[in-house]
Amino acid sequence: MLRYTLPLIFIITAYTSSLAQTTGEVNFETLGIRFTIPDGWVGQEVDGGYVIGSNTEPGFAFLTLHQYTSVAQLTQEAQRGINEQNRTSLNLSGDVENLSGRSIGAEYSGTLEGQAVKAYVVGLVNPLGNGVTILAATTPEQYSATHKQLALQLANSTQFYQPETPPVVKEWKQTLQNSRLTYMDSYQSSSGSYGGYSTGGGYSSKVLIHLCGQGYFKYQSNSSMSVDTGGAFGSSADSGQGNGTWEVVGNTQGGASLRLNFHNGEVYEYALEYKDEKTFLNGSRYFRTYGTAGVDDGPECF
Repeated sequence: MLRYTLPLIFIITAYTSSLAQTTGEVNFETLGIRFTIPDGWVGQEVDGGYVIGSNTEPGFAFLTLHQYTSVAQLTQEAQRGINEQNRTSLNLSGDVENLSGRSIGAEYSGTLEGQAVKAYVVGLVNPLGNGVTILAATTPEQYSATHKQLALQLANSTQFYQPETPPVVKEWKQTLQNSRLTYMDSYQSSSGSYGGYSTGGGYSSKVLIHLCGQGYFKYQSNSSMSVDTGGAFGSSADSGQGNGTWEVVGNTQGGASLRLNFHNGEVYEYALEYKDEKTFLNGSRYFRTYGTAGVDDGPECF
């Protein structure tokens, strides 16, 4: 239920002067999600979600998406809390509440990017797509029933409906059918000497994403690093393969994203972009090939 990272600015209680004064109903047609900002609060779309604040009340609320499809999955994640490398650690400070057949809520305490906070979090299951996580938080000293009420008001106003499919999503889905996406990166340092020993090294990485017309994908990645110190040579390599289903979905920026749903529950999502006749995933160049004209660069679909 807790799967996001917040910039430090969102933990500052008096930040709302930077927010656009959006009030009332907020509707994301490409996601099929709408909710209402409570009276006395204002909101703004930000990277990774939607943030809500007040000019009079301390704290904020943050809404973001999740891919869990059942209350049981949400409950399991809620009990785990969240621990990130950016000094973010939130743990349950009360029982997980069953709010309805499609939602749960719980109180948390801990830190967000090193700042002490207390929060109430609601997780909603969406039968039509992405679910929603709502976090209402402030400092432990300023936390009150107002923040739980804020989270619950947002949850109660949230409605899910069949999302609209923008033309760009249809175009990308057709473009990526039966294609192979290849990312390559490498670096080789020049040889030299230090203390009588020759030095040199480098790294290489490669990712292959096979997108099959039947709706499944194959994911292959490998990376290697080597260090040459003359008389001694060391290397390390790791590789992993995953399988699941792929889809192209709309995003809140009006564009399209490639989503890989692994069978083990992991989800990779890449913002798609086409410029200068090149394909980019999350800003990185990928070669898109189909194995035409007898060239062995098509997807492995069998």
